Amino acid sequence: MRTVKLSSRQAQVLDSLTPRDLRTLRKYPSLLREGKQLIRACKKVIKQIEALHQYANARKRATAYRRIVKVCEKAIERVER
Repeated sequence: MRTVKLSSRQAQVLDSLTPRDLRTLRKYPSLLREGKQLIRACKKVIKQIEALHQYANARKRATAYRRIVKVCEKAIERVER
């Protein structure tokens, strides 16, 4: 068996997983890649929403919402491939 070096955070995450979770990840390794894509998209969406001024006019809000939708659609498209 091969040994892998883990960071302390990675070790904490692995410790928190149940045996059932580990079996599922071994059976479907693509879940990890898909999850990472969705997490990146969520982070981008959060940044864009936080960057939006509280009293932005309707045109600026509409533009920001279009960009947010585009980021989400792109992430979903990557996952569904």
